[in-house]
Amino acid sequence: MSSSGSLFSQLDLGKRALMAQQAGMNVAGHNIANINNEDFSRQRVQLEDQHPRKSMFGQGVNIGSVERVTDRFATQRVIAEQARLGGLSVREQTLAKLEQIFNEMETGGLRATLNEFWDAWGHLANQPESEIHRSELITKTRSMTRKLNEMGGQLRGLRTEVNGRMSLQIEQINQLAEQLAVQNTNVQRTDRGRGEASDLRDEREATLKKISKLIEINWFEDDDKLIQVTAGNGWPLVAGRRAGRLEASLKNNELGMFSLHGIDPQGISKDLTGEIREGEMAEMFRLRDETILGFVKRLDEFTTEMAYKINRLHSSGTGINSSTDSLRSSFSLKPDAQVKPLPFLRDGIFRIHLVTEDNEILETYEVELEAGRDTIRDIVDRINATVGESGLFGATLNSDGSVTLASNGVYNFIIGDDETEFSVLMGFNNFLETLRGATDITINEGLVRKSNTISTGKDLVPGDNSVALAIHDLQFKPTMQGDSITFDEFYNGMLAELGLIVQRSQTDKRNQQVIVDQFQKLRNEISSVNMDEEVADMVQFQRGFDAAAKFITTIDEMTRTIIDM
Repeated sequence: MSSSGSLFSQLDLGKRALMAQQAGMNVAGHNIANINNEDFSRQRVQLEDQHPRKSMFGQGVNIGSVERVTDRFATQRVIAEQARLGGLSVREQTLAKLEQIFNEMETGGLRATLNEFWDAWGHLANQPESEIHRSELITKTRSMTRKLNEMGGQLRGLRTEVNGRMSLQIEQINQLAEQLAVQNTNVQRTDRGRGEASDLRDEREATLKKISKLIEINWFEDDDKLIQVTAGNGWPLVAGRRAGRLEASLKNNELGMFSLHGIDPQGISKDLTGEIREGEMAEMFRLRDETILGFVKRLDEFTTEMAYKINRLHSSGTGINSSTDSLRSSFSLKPDAQVKPLPFLRDGIFRIHLVTEDNEILETYEVELEAGRDTIRDIVDRINATVGESGLFGATLNSDGSVTLASNGVYNFIIGDDETEFSVLMGFNNFLETLRGATDITINEGLVRKSNTISTGKDLVPGDNSVALAIHDLQFKPTMQGDSITFDEFYNGMLAELGLIVQRSQTDKRNQQVIVDQFQKLRNEISSVNMDEEVADMVQFQRGFDAAAKFITTIDEMTRTIIDM
């Protein structure tokens, strides 16, 4: 009986051997099935020998655990570098759209329309009384202003698009954080230290990679097998089984633009806007508030400065029939601004000429203005005091804050040389009109209706082209950045800067992709499935299974022999 008992125990040994080889075969098959799953970590069955108890002979093999073949350092580096790569990717995509706005390779770019605009002033300067050239100037001006309107609108639209994408990505981060908290729970419930949660851990790390691409995070696995995730300066995005929540808050200095607030699992809110440094979210903040906004401001600066310099010449000039009995300012001042000194006013003389029906100057009024002191009410009173005859000519401050200059109808008037720039600031006889810059610049519609009033000279002198020539020459004069560069050079500088930003972004992304690929390669060398190794393991497990089966068959025959004795 002791012999037969010993043989029966050998059958149990053989059974464990079969189960061990079958487990190895199952793991190899599982690995092969996931060979194209980039988030999968290959697994290995760990076999342990069964120690003898009261026998000098071994008791065979046990299945210890199924372990993931992984390297924590490589995994951490892949996840960490994803944040910078995600930011550079969204930057490259957005800059491509920004570059398209400033595309000068196609016909109808801003540079071409500007050249046509300046050329139209040159043609008018050559023939200042030509109706054809005045119509041409209006047409080219409309083309130029429409192009500026289009570019200004596209820039603001791109900024709004980025702002909207931020809101969507915040929701995506929240969903992934909730998913990670659930995966934490599943890992903790499943993992008993024998590799039961290997696939769940792979899923959890895949979620970490997705989060890291969107927002920079720090993470670690605690002793309870839960991953803790923080964003910014330690704000808890995932605290074990619970997830915090990000929100796109409108509590910002700029209307309609989101800031980033975090609400932790305890319900405490924190502003994270300035704490996020990497990832798509951080890059979208930089694109919205620095890169795109910088080009918005520079295009507006270009537009307003060009309008100002043109209007400065045009406002004190005259056309073929510029005299009028009434002129209302294009701009108006709010009540609180009416009692403050008029901004940008200069010390000097503001001149008004009364003219006869034959366009001869009858009287000139020289109104002395003082910068930093005179309010719009002071200026209106000064004009009326200088004229001294309210029935002949006067100035009126209207209820909406605009100013009207009007004669009594017997004589017309024109604006003469203006050292104070009062006429430009209030919008008397401006050629271009704008309040915000590129998005709203337009030609003075009064000039469109009466093209003969487009200023080409001074004081209604027939054939005078001094104003038209001076405006044409603005193209070649240094008038921007402290009169150091021309309009063309300023715009070309914008294009050059954009080109450098795009080139640098592309280079940075390529370099970062190389870094990510290197760490991914390191991770794959350790964790990815190698078909040759798996096939070799399958052959080994198959032979082990055959040997165990042969062993059991042999023990069975021996047992039958003993029973039949």
